[in-house]
Amino acid sequence: MGRKVTIDVTESGRKGGMARAANLSAKELSAGASTAASARWEQYYRDNPEKLKARQEKEARKTGRVGRPPKKRTAK
Repeated sequence: MGRKVTIDVTESGRKGGMARAANLSAKELSAGASTAASARWEQYYRDNPEKLKARQEKEARKTGRVGRPPKKRTAK
C-alpha cells in the first residue's frame, strides 16, 4: 500500500479566494462583501423573527413613524 496523503482543503481554498480578490476591482469587492453581509443578516432574522420585529419597531420610533403616516396637505 502507498503512503496516505492528507490535504488541507481550507488552505487551498483560502489561496484561491485571495487570488480571486486580487483580480477584482474595489467596487466589485465591495459589492460582493455587501451581498455576503446582507445574506448573513437575512439568515439571522429568519432564525430569530422576534429580533426582526424589535429592529423594525426601533427604526419606526427613531424616524417618528409610529402608526399611519400623516396625510399630505394640499395647497389652497
